[in-house]
Amino acid sequence: MLETAPLIDEKDRQILEVLRKLGGEAAQTTVVKYTGLPKSTISRKIKKLEKLGYIKVIKRGRVNILKIIKEET
Repeated sequence: MLETAPLIDEKDRQILEVLRKLGGEAAQTTVVKYTGLPKSTISRKIKKLEKLGYIKVIKRGRVNILKIIKEET
C-alpha cells in the first residue's frame, strides 16, 4: 500500500511554531531570523502554507507580514 506524503513537513511546522510564539503574526524577515532557514526556503514554504490555507501574507510596503489563519490538525 502506498503512503501519501504529509501535506506539511518539519520546516513548515517550524515556521508555524515561530509564528505561534510571536503571537500568530510576524514579518517574514523575523521568521527567517528565528528559524535560521534560508530566505529562499522560507519564501517557498510560505507560498505552500498560504496555498494550503494555514497562513495569510499581508504585504505592507516592502515587508511581508505572515499571519496564521488555520491551526495545524
